[in-house]
Amino acid sequence: MSLAVLELNDQDLLIKNQAGEVFSEPGFALHTGEGIITGIEARRQAWLQPQNVYRQYWRNLNQTELSGDLPWARHHADIAFAQLKTLFSSAGSPDQVVVSVAACFDDEQLSLILGLLGAIPVEVVGFVDSSLADCIYVGTLVQGSSDKKKTTLHIDLHLFQSVISQITYYNNAVEVTAQQVLPELGAMDIYSLLAKHIREKLVKNFRFDPMDVCLGEQAIYDQLPDWINRFESQSEYGMVISSPRGDLPVMLYKSEVIELLAGKLNKLTSLLRQHADDDVSFSKNARMISILTDEFHSSRQFKATQGVDNCFKFAYGLHGKTDNLHRITSIEELPKKSDQAALEIRPQGTATHLLYEGQAWPLTTVLSVTIADGRVQVLEKHDDNATVVLALDGENIKALHSSAQATLELPHIALCGMELFINAYRFELIEVCNG
Repeated sequence: MSLAVLELNDQDLLIKNQAGEVFSEPGFALHTGEGIITGIEARRQAWLQPQNVYRQYWRNLNQTELSGDLPWARHHADIAFAQLKTLFSSAGSPDQVVVSVAACFDDEQLSLILGLLGAIPVEVVGFVDSSLADCIYVGTLVQGSSDKKKTTLHIDLHLFQSVISQITYYNNAVEVTAQQVLPELGAMDIYSLLAKHIREKLVKNFRFDPMDVCLGEQAIYDQLPDWINRFESQSEYGMVISSPRGDLPVMLYKSEVIELLAGKLNKLTSLLRQHADDDVSFSKNARMISILTDEFHSSRQFKATQGVDNCFKFAYGLHGKTDNLHRITSIEELPKKSDQAALEIRPQGTATHLLYEGQAWPLTTVLSVTIADGRVQVLEKHDDNATVVLALDGENIKALHSSAQATLELPHIALCGMELFINAYRFELIEVCNG
């Protein structure tokens, strides 16, 4: 039977199948006359059609009747079901699924999710706490005496809330020992503050308010994730905002943004400072917090598929736990390193292409990737002036050249479904089958 792992975080809902294929989309849904459209297409309409776009249906997952005449959705659960169907169809309709789910979902919501997945239909092997999924194998990396307990604080960020979890390692076990949900801190809270900051700069410098028209508001929110990622390697960034009077230049300074967000992040940073001696780990979805703070930018940051990959490694150990509705928050005995290979369900197929924003380039040739002025250019040749030059060597992808300013993160093996980072840009490795 085919198995997939589903991670429920509405910033980026993600599913990975046994073939190593990864599919993801944000928790936005557009209700149209023809049906429900979910993911990035819905997000691109969120500020153009706010009356038709839903984005809090995962946080408020319930069966309370929605107001208005909505032929395709009686309640938030119907909207969530539409998104689940899209994800599972993209992943090839697997027979079984392990669900990675955060502490912000209560038991009633877990029961509802179980029912939605059963209607797809797919068999739920088990629910795993998403912080545990990320951190299962971090214990050997945490500093401390081998005969004492070790801990890491795991930070996860959703669209409208965040979760802090304390993960404890002892002997050969791992356990979630404490958790706290911060309902006032979500990705949209950070985006809203930054959008207001950009608006104030434009009003002050040009007497132009981009939020006066929905097109301007949508354009700013579309670009905010990329602008935040740029601050990982840049202290300032110049952008151009379109207006009826032409293109208007705006400078964003990381120091200003950090100061701007200090109040919003104050509760989180205060909690982290109370555990100053503990190791800190940020989920992929919380990456923006580590970027936009001075004190946590060097903390551990997990890759996008860390949690789902770990769930695949431990999937066989979850069989027989399906009667337990609650999230699995502890593992009493981790497999030994020598046994992990036997437990792991490996993605199948060496990657053949590099994918970025819907365009793919073959790895059978040398690829030169140039990142400049907010644009990504990939050429099928060796260019020493490029940001990075990549080549496939067996099952490994190597950098033949890298500029002095480039930051590069390569996967340990070039399997489809994995990803690499060049500066703040994420590229995916995929397998393309011809014929």
